[in-house]
This record gives sequence, C-alpha cells and structure tokens, in this order.
Amino acid sequence: MSSFIRLASLLLLLLLVTTCEGGLIPSKVHMKITNDLENGLVLNLHCQSKDNDLGVHALPKGGAFQFVFRPSYGGSTLFYCSMDWQGASHHFDIYNYKVDGNRCKHDCPWSVKEAGPCLFNYESGKYDICYPWK
Repeated sequence: MSSFIRLASLLLLLLLVTTCEGGLIPSKVHMKITNDLENGLVLNLHCQSKDNDLGVHALPKGGAFQFVFRPSYGGSTLFYCSMDWQGASHHFDIYNYKVDGNRCKHDCPWSVKEAGPCLFNYESGKYDICYPWK
C-alpha cells in the first residue's frame, strides 16, 4: 500500500473518530431559553461566553431564543445570561460544561420563571430542575 493511501486512510479514520458520537470532539449543544414569566412580562435576555456575545433579545411571553455551539475540547465552556424584566434583574450561568456537560449533550431547553430558571428534565418530561436566583 502506498504512503499516500495509508495517510489518507489514517486521516479519514481520525476524522470519523473525532466527529462521531462519543468521539474526541464534543457534540453540538442546542440551547433554547423560553420566557415563562407571568402576566405577559417581556424577558430581556443577553447571553454571552468569553468569546461570543449573542446580543440582547426581548422575548414576549412564550417567546424563545435559541443558539447552537460546540463545547470546547478542554471542557471550559461557559455561557452566562442577564435576564431582566419589569422590576427584576438577574444573572445566571445558563451552560457551564462542568455542571451541564453530561445532562445537556444535545438539547438544553430552559424555562425562565419569576422564581428562577428551570431546565427540562427528560426523565419526568417537565421543567423541574429549577434553580433560585442568586
């Protein structure tokens, strides 16, 4: 077998190993943050990471903001959001690889409520993994 064919085969194998599920490169995560505030309050959402500012979004009741990212290889990915509405202002780490890396492998849906953000629990089928505001 020629050196070129060996090298091409090795590169193809490496590509398959690193991009397949469970490979070396983490899968993309699909985030969805939904406004579930009471009384029709508008949620002003501003999410960012160290490298990416996703801008400010005004979400009406039931409205959602979605984004997709691939966690860093070293496991240091962190997205944090400011969440403001009439009479309230809060901050929350919406994705921290150290906490969410195992439970948000593909889809990571959140519901924002007055008491705090709630992550969708695939076992119960409800948004019942809730955190109080700090």
